[in-house]
Amino acid sequence: METSCAYTDKTMYVSSDQLKIVNRIRKLAEAYPDEVEILRQPEQNDGCIYARMPSEWFRITPPRTRELTEEQKAELRERFSRARKAVTQAE
Repeated sequence: METSCAYTDKTMYVSSDQLKIVNRIRKLAEAYPDEVEILRQPEQNDGCIYARMPSEWFRITPPRTRELTEEQKAELRERFSRARKAVTQAE
């Protein structure tokens, strides 16, 4: 699997054969037809989507890691339990 990106100040070209990226680009093209243009669909391009979009959308973010104490975990479990009960009672 491979995803590549080339961009200028305003335009970014993305090529990917990763299903997660392909689906995300398709959804973005539906939601933002004036900003995202699919130049080649995977079915026409050996399984690889090729699209143009604004370069300012390019982001690299690290995964979120959160170290919780046992007390914090217990408090979160209790909070989720109360939320589930409230939803069940509302139905």
